[in-house]
Amino acid sequence: MSEISAKELAIIERELGYKFKDRQLLALALTHSSASHSRNYEQLEFLGDSVIQLIVTHFLYKKGGSEGEMTAQRQKLVSHAPLKCASEELHLPEHIVKGVPDVGEKALSSVYEAVCGAVFSDGGYAAAEQFVTRTLLAAHISAPRNYKGDLQEYVQGKGEDLPEYNTGRSGGTSNKPEFVCNVIVCGKSFTGTGGSKAEAERNAAKSALKSLKK
Repeated sequence: MSEISAKELAIIERELGYKFKDRQLLALALTHSSASHSRNYEQLEFLGDSVIQLIVTHFLYKKGGSEGEMTAQRQKLVSHAPLKCASEELHLPEHIVKGVPDVGEKALSSVYEAVCGAVFSDGGYAAAEQFVTRTLLAAHISAPRNYKGDLQEYVQGKGEDLPEYNTGRSGGTSNKPEFVCNVIVCGKSFTGTGGSKAEAERNAAKSALKSLKK
């Protein structure tokens, strides 16, 4: 059904931090309607949208606040921009199976919803909750400082080349991966680790900034 190889699916699983019992769900979640009219991610997207809504609602309920505040926060968190950001952090757009050169902006958030639907179908609510918390909520609730942007601004001000990030899996488990990043900047190498590629890159940039500004 899918044009995605078993090797590529394994790579995607590592990026997601979730190992599927049924990998065809993951393959389906990455198949755009332009590649297959009958077997594509639209149904999983529909499911994933509701799953994300519930997980975010439950998270905000536990966090507390008025109904109006929680509603506003939920609308913000499940909108296109943060879903697209989560999708890009996981490199999902790179793996979409498509029949046209450009699938449009909506697909960037839709594929994240579809993957969430696939995780829910494969592993249940607990697996989906862990996935959404790590890949969506952690990034947008805590609003971490943009160390990568700060580092880029710093080196540009010095007339240096842009930082070069090299990131990969370093260990952990299938559902709780660990990543390490080496950033090359100003002729030096700095290392950062984290539970996602984005976190490892952020920590590497933070380490570089701290050292270079001494």
